[in-house]
Amino acid sequence: TRKGTPVASLIHGLKLDQNTITLLLTEDLDYMDEQDQTLPVTAVDIDIGLNAYHNAEFYYTSKKKMAYKVDKTMQSAEKAIKGATRKAKDDLKRTEIKAEIKIIRKVHWFEKFIWFISSENFLVLAGRDAQQNEMLVKRHMNKGDIYLHADTHGAATHIVKNHTTDPVPPLTLAQAGLSCVCRSAAWDAKMVTSAYWVHPEQVSKSAPTGEYLSTGSFMIRGKKNYLPPNSLVMGFGLLFRVDESCLAHHVGERRIRGHGDNDTDAGSVQGDPTEDDGSGDDIPLDEDEDDAEEEGC
Repeated sequence: TRKGTPVASLIHGLKLDQNTITLLLTEDLDYMDEQDQTLPVTAVDIDIGLNAYHNAEFYYTSKKKMAYKVDKTMQSAEKAIKGATRKAKDDLKRTEIKAEIKIIRKVHWFEKFIWFISSENFLVLAGRDAQQNEMLVKRHMNKGDIYLHADTHGAATHIVKNHTTDPVPPLTLAQAGLSCVCRSAAWDAKMVTSAYWVHPEQVSKSAPTGEYLSTGSFMIRGKKNYLPPNSLVMGFGLLFRVDESCLAHHVGERRIRGHGDNDTDAGSVQGDPTEDDGSGDDIPLDEDEDDAEEEGC
């Protein structure tokens, strides 16, 4: 019975199947006045098979283990926060750099299309899809330019912009034809085939009676000029913008082949091959554009 027994009054419950009893304990109970002794107490399970020292040791060890786990959790959380903060700062720096590049870099009208500059300084354009093929022919192909295509599935329309008064030279035609073949099903099939070129007046959107031309498709009138077959080879390059003070060091680098050593660069006298032809709009550069432009000598 609990009556008259201080220790017995602390017993809250018996768990004899677990060999424990539950005591209601309050820290420093002996030093409290009667009012403070009514404060909430803590239910503690005591193993009746162990003495007071071993029961205290069990709870002390459990507390140390719990404190160690809490400390490890706090350290891990701190590392995770630092890592996330560092990643956010790096992402912010990359975003700021991209924004600066977009502001500084001049955007050319033709960069919406697939494009490159030939070894003889001629601008070559190709459509990324059927709509762009249609746009190239209807809006950007002028008299003196060259239209290229291939009798292979998936081949894109290619246009050589002729900024000179002379015919487009053979090397430029070969490079444009190779690009046309490489951007077709021949690339995956590893099939050596040929592209052809025609003049703008041979390209028509008028289909024969009873036939229909889909978007990006055209009818070729007259003779097709087939180019010699070449190995399927493509490369990646960077286009640098040369400072005006360094132009003298680069005269003749893109000379038209076969015109002699005294000939000037194809674009140095007769115009800039990248100059807007009047039909193009200011087109924003795609984020994944392969070419870059920098200043230097």
